[in-house]
This record gives sequence, structure tokens and C-alpha cells, in this order.
Amino acid sequence: MSYRTPLIVVAAVLSIAIGGGFLYQKAPSTSGEAQAPQQSVRSAADGLAGFSLLVDPPMVPSVVMKDEAGAETTLEAYRGKVVLLNLWATWCPPCIREMPDLNALQKDFAGRDFAVVPVASGKQGREDAAEFLRARNLDALKTYYDPRSLFLRAFDLETLPTTFLIDRDGRMRGGVLGMTNWHSDEGKALIEALLNENG
Repeated sequence: MSYRTPLIVVAAVLSIAIGGGFLYQKAPSTSGEAQAPQQSVRSAADGLAGFSLLVDPPMVPSVVMKDEAGAETTLEAYRGKVVLLNLWATWCPPCIREMPDLNALQKDFAGRDFAVVPVASGKQGREDAAEFLRARNLDALKTYYDPRSLFLRAFDLETLPTTFLIDRDGRMRGGVLGMTNWHSDEGKALIEALLNENG
């Protein structure tokens, strides 16, 4: 099953609809409130550059990936957590630029039901992916390996980085093709909204 079509369609709708009323808008704040109301996932998604919210979120595919020791696992191991699935490679300059922000994001949400899950996709550069992260003191991240790029194939995509936000139930709520600032206030607000979605 291909997930490229819904993601690309949503991205196209978002780009066309700027200023046209298609985008979900944040609820206006009421004067005199002691605390701003909690954002919905829809309104928070509107604030993050490049993020496309999927209207009918599919379940994440059961792609088998390997950890550094070679043990096989799937994203089912993260069920019950909000997951930021980041497909990357050590030869990819935009991926490398994103990694410090993803590392900081993981630290910011330490102790919460949240995980950044980097998956090194396809062939890597001269450095092993896990060694690459350690050499740059990106110590909050644990990478996995998808040497046959099965995730990208499942989505019918070729772009790196590609990042998907997955809810506690394993549904792919949306994503970004290319880079965005996940460690921004907007990125953290979107993650917070998903964490609080089911109470």
C-alpha cells in the first residue's frame, strides 16, 4: 500500500489553501484567561512549516528494522507512545542538520510517552549510523537500520529526510517531506497536542 498519494495530496492542498480558509485555524484566545486553552492536533499542525496532516490516518506499516546489535523489531514496540519517525542517512546534508534538533527534542520530552525514532535508510556513508551519532554527541538518539529502504518503499517516496508523526495507536497522523524545525515552539506544540489528545 502506498502512502505517498495522501501525503502529497494533503501537501498540495495546504500549499494552495494558504489564506483560502482551508487550513485549520487556532482558536482565538479570550481576554482574561489565566492560561491559554490547549491546542488541538489540527490547530497545532497548522503552525508547523511543511507539516501535512492526514485526514484519514493509515496505520504504520509493519516494516522490520534492526537495532545496532542486529536485533529485529518494528514500530509496534513503541505502541502507546507518540513517535517521531525520522528516515535519514549519514550522507544526507539536510538529515545531518536536523539531527541536533531531534536530539534536543528527545531530551525535552524525556520521561514522557514520546520517542524520536531515527531509521537509517538504504546505504550509508563511510560512517556507521550509530557511530555517526555518537561522534557528534547526539546521545539522546538511538538509531535503527532499514538497509533496503522498506519504509520509503512502503510510502512510495525517495526524499530524505522524511519524518512522520505517529500517535499512540500507531496511526500516521502526518509528516514532512524534507526538513522542518521540529525543535521549534510549533513543533513541540504539535507533539504536546498529540500527547494530550487522549487525556
